[in-house]
Order: sequence, then C-alpha cells, then structure tokens
Amino acid sequence: MTRPRFHIIYVDDDELTLKAIGREIRRLKPSWAISLIKDPTQWEKGLLDDQPPSLVISDLLMSKLKGDALLDQVRARFPGTIRALITGNTRQKITELATPSVHFVLPKPFSEDDFNNVLNSVERLHKLPIDAETRNRLVGIEDFPVLPDCVRHLRATINDPHSDMEQIARVVSEEPPLVARLLQLANSAYLGFRNRTWSLETAINRLGIQSVESIAATMVGHNAFKHLSTQEHYAVVDEHIELANVSKSLGLFLGYDKARAERLYLASVLSALGELMARELGCRDNGNNPICDLPVRFDTALVVSSYIIILWGYDYEFAEIVLASGAIPLSPDSERTKDGALLHYCRQWINANDIDKAKLLQSWSANIGAFFTQSYKETI
Repeated sequence: MTRPRFHIIYVDDDELTLKAIGREIRRLKPSWAISLIKDPTQWEKGLLDDQPPSLVISDLLMSKLKGDALLDQVRARFPGTIRALITGNTRQKITELATPSVHFVLPKPFSEDDFNNVLNSVERLHKLPIDAETRNRLVGIEDFPVLPDCVRHLRATINDPHSDMEQIARVVSEEPPLVARLLQLANSAYLGFRNRTWSLETAINRLGIQSVESIAATMVGHNAFKHLSTQEHYAVVDEHIELANVSKSLGLFLGYDKARAERLYLASVLSALGELMARELGCRDNGNNPICDLPVRFDTALVVSSYIIILWGYDYEFAEIVLASGAIPLSPDSERTKDGALLHYCRQWINANDIDKAKLLQSWSANIGAFFTQSYKETI
C-alpha cells in the first residue's frame, strides 16, 4: 500500500474539538492521511513510519504542553514540515504568536475558508517547481512574516457577500499610512485620474479591490519585517507599485481583458514580498542565511515571493506568474508564463538606463517595443 502524499497531525487536548476538526479535515481532504492526537506530549505517535508529516496543527492552550512549544519540537525534528497554531486568545496579536516555529495562526472562531486555506497552501507549496532542499530551507526561515491582522480582516470583508464599499473602507481606514498611499495613487495623473478625490471609498473604487488588497498586504506587513525601516519598506513597495502600473497598462495595450490586467497588477505588487524578505535577512550584507544562495534556477527573491504568496492564501496562479517573471521564456507554454514574461519586460525597462533601454527595444518584438516607445501613460 502506497503512503498518502499528504499527512497531517492535528493535536488538541479537547476531545470534542479534536474529533470535530478531524471530521472536517477528512471531509475537506479525503485522500490525506490524518493522525489525531489528544496528548500533546505524545504528538510523535502520530508519525507514519517516522517520516516527516506534511502539516502539524496544534491548539495553543493545552495543559500538558502549549501549542507553540509543541511546534518548536516539530520544527527541531522536521524543519521542512508546515506548522499551524490555533488560538482562542483574542488579546494577543497574530504577529506576536508568529514565532519561527509557526507559519499559520488561526484565531478562533475561524471559518471553513480559513482552515481550508491552510490545507490548500500545503498542496500548492508542493506544486512549486523547486527541489526538496530549497523547499526545506524556505520552510526553515526564521521570523517568517504571517499575513497581518488588518489584511486578514480586509480579505474576509472583501469576500463577505453581505459587505459593501463602506465596510471595506472602514477596515482600510484602520491603517492611516495605507489610506494616504491609496489616496495618493487614486489622484495620480499617471493612472489617468484627472479629478482629485479625498474619499477613501472613491479611491478604492478607482484602484479596484484586488489592487487595494495587494497594496495592503505589502504595506501593512511592515511590522513583520523587524530589521527594515518603514522608509526602506515603503520604498520597495513603491517600486513594485510602479511595476504593477506599467505591467497592467502594457497588458491592456496588448488587448488583455480587465480581469487579466488586474491579475498582473496583483502579481506585480505581491512580488515585493521576496525582496522585503531578502533585505530583512541581510542578503545585501552577507550570505549567512537560508535564502541568499538557494540552489534553484529561479531568481531567489521571486522564489521567496512565490512561497509567501502561497502561504498567505493567494491562488497558485499568482505564484506561477511571479516565478515566471524571472526570465523571458523561449516558448511560453501557458497564459501564466506569458504573463510572467510581460512582468519581466516591464522590470527590465524600469531598471534600465537610456543606453540599455535602446538595446532592449532592439531585442523586443514590435508590439512590445511599440508600447514603450509611445507615451504609455495614455494607454491605461
């Protein structure tokens, strides 16, 4: 009998909760192997043939062993295992619970979508075209950024069919620096907005909800990057917002529909996450950290971006686009590869000097070159 591809260990000393969530996991992932453990000190009894589990989920408050301490043990023995913590302690911020041993924090009460996101993320991470060593080193990164509370709340509000623009704006308003940046963008002549607005709801309408979410995900996460100044953090985000603006307008110039152009914008902004993580870990100063010399064929920052994108619950296609943006493929074999190539064109252009831009125009196809040789601000 072959071993299931995915194996989860769930630990909770409350038997009723243990059985209830066990039933939920079996319903959501019937092909997974599941080990339910009531005694946290005996979590290793849930192992299958002493092999690393794909995912370990633990409740935080247990009498014999707290969940964060249990996940410390899991990390020490199986550094490549994804680890999630469930907590009912609403007084603690998620970022305070996100230790180096925790990838996900699920505050109670969590929805089925929240729980399913963790399970799906494990499957998506295994789809990334990277080797086992790279995957283990990514999982082993300390001080890994978790999805900020504000962004989690914003995403839940956006996905709630009963919410309206006023409620979305209310969530955004909890982060004044984010409000200022969104209003600045919504009043940008570059984006084609000629009438100024000071209404946050109007700004969100102008930019689009997905764009606002991506900007929030990268900007609000500044608390997760402890070694970066706010100024440096926002500078990186602004660079990627510029990339997003150019890539979206190029997509529209090439005839992309609005949904696909918005997808390019979101992928462009989210690709900032890997650069932020690389700077946080000091890749510019030394190579003594897990990600500065990843043995992969992709750009390191883009690999890390793709990894965070998946952990933060975004669709796998965004990770594909970001990974593919590291180079222009000889023969794009999918829509995501083509979108990644488009981001690559835009990144090259933004980073090039005048001489290099002239060389790029000579090497690019006529339709791509036509976009960059005219006033592409008018194509949005």
